[in-house]
Amino acid sequence: MARSGFTLLETLLVLGLISMLAAVLIGGSASLLKGTARDDPESALMALLQTVRRQAVEQSKVIELKPDIEADGEDAILTYSWHNQKETLPVSGDTRVKIIAPEVKEAILLGGQMEERALTRIRFYPDGTCDRMRVEIIRNQARRVLPIDPLTCAPLPPENAK
Repeated sequence: MARSGFTLLETLLVLGLISMLAAVLIGGSASLLKGTARDDPESALMALLQTVRRQAVEQSKVIELKPDIEADGEDAILTYSWHNQKETLPVSGDTRVKIIAPEVKEAILLGGQMEERALTRIRFYPDGTCDRMRVEIIRNQARRVLPIDPLTCAPLPPENAK
């Protein structure tokens, strides 16, 4: 009487091939998702805040993040520098981002649009906290302000904005 089924060798071979394929797909998709997040100025700025926060904790020292704005035609290229490192945010025609002060103190109205000055430096501390700040996002002429939690350096819901 003939037995039907798979041998132990065949089963192990199939499991090995499936695990190798899964490892390749997971590794490739992680880099794909990381690249996609860095294409949007808003996502790139949020990732930059977390990167600098992590470095402050790992190095156990205060790190200052400073914006450098360079005019490039009509667009402004926003580069942030800290401890001999620089990262330039991607430029998008309809999206502008900048880090502004926690409360509106020196705001002026220009052409019906609220205009606030960007902060000149943001400090990240070894305990994982950061200075109080907000992120201004202007996308398709619509302005949105996200407060940044000083304990986690992550965005808070907009209703908590001050």
